[in-house]
Amino acid sequence: MCYSRRLTFISILSVFFVFGCVNKKMSISSNNDSRKYFEDLSFIRESENAPSATIDEENIVGIKSNLGIDIELDSILKIIKSEVDEEIFTDGYTIQIYLGDKREEAENTVEKLFEYDSLIKSNTIFTQPNYRVKTGTFEDRFKANFEYKKLKKIFPNAIIIPEKIKIN
Repeated sequence: MCYSRRLTFISILSVFFVFGCVNKKMSISSNNDSRKYFEDLSFIRESENAPSATIDEENIVGIKSNLGIDIELDSILKIIKSEVDEEIFTDGYTIQIYLGDKREEAENTVEKLFEYDSLIKSNTIFTQPNYRVKTGTFEDRFKANFEYKKLKKIFPNAIIIPEKIKIN
């Protein structure tokens, strides 16, 4: 009795498996009137009869490309890229005299530095959430250390930081 139940169960599973794996072909007709939504987008597409203009890269102000991207923007990006490529950086050092999240303290630090020496240039950088006040660009650590010893007396939190410096 147990053997017949197993045999029946296996045969039913095999029938479901065979008919479940049969490839069902769906007929697709090109004249399917059951589709109710239709939208004509021909006015958006460019017409095939439009004359193709040659674009000179020197005079590209105000002309739109085929992708809808403003070519004027592309020319501005090329100019920016060429300017960035011209800048040369080298390894160097700078002195950070303030690091904190309060803008007023950063401004007070810059004023205090200006009172100490009005010829020293400072650079305030905001990297969320911190303000950094840096001064000096030095090519080697010995020159940075000489200035650091003077500033350490006035700004006890001053440190020397390795940084890329721009060569003019």
